[in-house]
Amino acid sequence: MKKAISILGPTHSGKTELAIEINKHFPSKIISVDSVQIYKGANIGSSKPDQEILDNIHHALINTLNLEDNFSVKDFLNEISNESKSCKKDLIFVGGTMMYFYSLFNGISNLPEKNIKLRKKIEDEAKNKGWKSMHEQLKKIDPDAAKVIKDTDSQRILRALEVNFLSRITFSKLKKLREKSVIEDYQKFSFAIIPRCKKTFKNQLKERFKKMLELGLVEETKTIMEYSSERRIKVLETVGYKQVVDFIKDKTSYEEMIELATNATYQLAKRQITWLKKFNLDKTFFSDEDDKVMKILSIIKN
Repeated sequence: MKKAISILGPTHSGKTELAIEINKHFPSKIISVDSVQIYKGANIGSSKPDQEILDNIHHALINTLNLEDNFSVKDFLNEISNESKSCKKDLIFVGGTMMYFYSLFNGISNLPEKNIKLRKKIEDEAKNKGWKSMHEQLKKIDPDAAKVIKDTDSQRILRALEVNFLSRITFSKLKKLREKSVIEDYQKFSFAIIPRCKKTFKNQLKERFKKMLELGLVEETKTIMEYSSERRIKVLETVGYKQVVDFIKDKTSYEEMIELATNATYQLAKRQITWLKKFNLDKTFFSDEDDKVMKILSIIKN
């Protein structure tokens, strides 16, 4: 039985380096689980591995999409399915996009695809009536969904109404019907890496962001902004890029940008660590712990 090894944890915890070291001792295919690194041109801000590393050790799902492309959890699972079918090697999944990992491990609800015309109709109605009114409408159609969606959460209200209009089964019931995991037939191992000291970790995040700026993050962000023109580029809304965009638009000072980006990245890391509680992990390591590679190899080879 082929193995699927997952290495997950918060940003800047050493996941990629660990995956590369494991790959040296345990030949396998590395697959990125990162919602930003998948985009071409988003290099510095996503802490993408150096090109030299990518040239020597192939990472699937890095530099795959153009900046304007949309990429959903469903798209991610489809890509993984294609990668696994065409590969006879064991797989190493590495990254910090926890929703992707959750879907990878547990499968995904079999929901209908987005319908642009229907979405516009719902959004137009919401402009006239307000999202609280749309939430009341959802409450009549699918009370179970309305219970768990706040009346201020326009995106989730929109999706719930859309699915209810498109399906014979309610959104809440469809969410419970899950497709099987795309790695169902693999022997699965999952390892997490977390920082040992929160204060030290936050300082490290600050220094990392400063290093990104030295490497040209502002220039990279300007290039993406120029490319985007009138199109919505989701990368620019992610942690790090968002704070640089505000600096470029003179909404914040240089020092404020650094503090805001550090705090936002730290909050992201906290959310990523909270996500780890949802997973059945074989072992959790501190990022500064010795012999992680050998310990992991001893588990997956036994």
